[in-house]
Amino acid sequence: MPLRIALIASAATPILHTLVLILSGQDAIRDPINELSRQEWSGAQTIGLTLFGIAHIALAIGLQGLDRGRLWPYGRAFLAASGAVLFFIAYFFATAETSALRGPNANDPLWVVASLMGLAMGALQPGLSRISPKLGLFSAICLGIWLWLVPLILLVNDSWLGAYERIVGTVYVVWMIGVSAELLHVRAKIVPEPKV
Repeated sequence: MPLRIALIASAATPILHTLVLILSGQDAIRDPINELSRQEWSGAQTIGLTLFGIAHIALAIGLQGLDRGRLWPYGRAFLAASGAVLFFIAYFFATAETSALRGPNANDPLWVVASLMGLAMGALQPGLSRISPKLGLFSAICLGIWLWLVPLILLVNDSWLGAYERIVGTVYVVWMIGVSAELLHVRAKIVPEPKV
């Protein structure tokens, strides 16, 4: 059940984000993600971020019965911590003053969750590879892109900030959906569902 929750909540997040982006008329290339929390449809954006936080907690719980190696518990802890930070981000983006969201430190919470998520990906990588070579390869590709995107921020100016954040977010969501879906498949083979 936790893996299903992780998959559904992760998939709902980009759907809600895209919906708010379209309805608010924001520029996906220029406008940062936090701008969507200040629009008429901001409630849907807040729900999306909260669902994504729930997905992290659910995935961390779902990984419990699939322990693989010394780093596995740390990966689960980093994943759960990322979820907790996402709850804070949803609250912060929805309640902060506009000046705070447009200030130089406005996206610091995103850097915190990105750092925690990078640590989670790295710590879980060896175990995911042992569970399924296909899953290991998928996760390694996502982690490689994630690490490549870190220094790229130095080249991004304000007119491209929205595009950069959405590229990072896409990799993030794809990893969450891919890992949840493949682990559901693997778990179904290990523990088949009872026939009715």
